[in-house]
Amino acid sequence: MELIRGFERNIEAFGVIGTLRVLSNRVIHAPRKMACWPPNAKFPVSLRLGTTDIAVYRQNLIERQYEFPLPFTPRTIVDAGANIGMASIFFANRYPEARIVAIEPEAGNFKMLTENIRPYPQIEAIQAALWSSDGEVSLHGASGMDGSYGDWGFTVGEGSGTPALSILALIRRFLPGMIDLLKIDIEGAELELFAKADWVRHVRCIMIETHDRFRPGCSEAVRAALGERWEQRGETAAFLVRER
Repeated sequence: MELIRGFERNIEAFGVIGTLRVLSNRVIHAPRKMACWPPNAKFPVSLRLGTTDIAVYRQNLIERQYEFPLPFTPRTIVDAGANIGMASIFFANRYPEARIVAIEPEAGNFKMLTENIRPYPQIEAIQAALWSSDGEVSLHGASGMDGSYGDWGFTVGEGSGTPALSILALIRRFLPGMIDLLKIDIEGAELELFAKADWVRHVRCIMIETHDRFRPGCSEAVRAALGERWEQRGETAAFLVRER
């Protein structure tokens, strides 16, 4: 029964041909990439088969995990931890007048991000990590407390080699004084980001997935900075920081 449900979910997400390509990749590891057209999107996207791109696509564009009802229409959006661009593309289609800054540190993901957002001139991509201060950080594969999350992304930490930007630097360089919507999925770096959260006054709404499995204490740091006013959708919590 679960096998049938999985097949049905793939048909819903990728259509018949896309599902056959996904199955082919699992069996013979080919093809390695495919294009698919998300529902309610203006343009197709490219996915790397045999990677978490499939799950990221499904979460963002099929399950629509960032579809929270907001009391305003965001005009400035930051997609922190943009991965291959699926959340940015969701926001671009939901809020076509918004300016979107997508920030992603990992080179392979960033390459896919730039490919996927090319038809959307309102999205600007930056290869950097979101961090508590400007400078550089180290980038390495993510792993959970039991070592079982290594395929899901990349974590950053103290070190060098990868450019890093703070929220205030993003605002100064790319946005006009205020972030209406800040989406955060940064694989545990929320612990440092929210340790000193004076930047929060420059944000109207935050949608965040916390990663206590990578860095215990992430959820506590977020709640300490933002309080308890939030709605939950899947793994993502939405905080309305400023209504005006």
